[in-house]
Amino acid sequence: MTRTSTRSLVFGVVVLAVAGVIAWAVTGRASETTISDLHVTQAYVPQPASPDVAAAYFTIANSGDTPAVLTGVHADVSDMSMLHETKGTTMTMVDAVTVPAHGTFVLSPGHYHVMIESPTRALKPGDHVTLTLSFAKVGQLSVNAPVMPIGYRPPAQGR
Repeated sequence: MTRTSTRSLVFGVVVLAVAGVIAWAVTGRASETTISDLHVTQAYVPQPASPDVAAAYFTIANSGDTPAVLTGVHADVSDMSMLHETKGTTMTMVDAVTVPAHGTFVLSPGHYHVMIESPTRALKPGDHVTLTLSFAKVGQLSVNAPVMPIGYRPPAQGR
């Protein structure tokens, strides 16, 4: 192989690799993470209507034989993030949520969610927020949640 054709081949491989990473991120595969028997999918943050607060949503699947307890979530764009439950027009902070064995737990608009207080920067579609989920007995798991336009709903989120 000549030096020119080798360079062309290497360039082509690099272009394909970069395109694959971009496609992976754009299709939401970047918002999926696994630890132990837990798999987090469909993580996203809707673009906030107010700069003072944001919310994060995701689905946790547990393929294990024992329940998993989510005890907290930290967002890299805030010093204060907490688990909340919405009931009617009232939001209440909760200490933990339990993902049943061989089951799922969905955080979705109008139900459970992560409240992100006072984001350190404006969150716009195309941005990402790193969420670190803390589980009792399992440890921590980080997931990259894309900021989506207001009104976005992931397909088949379960609610």
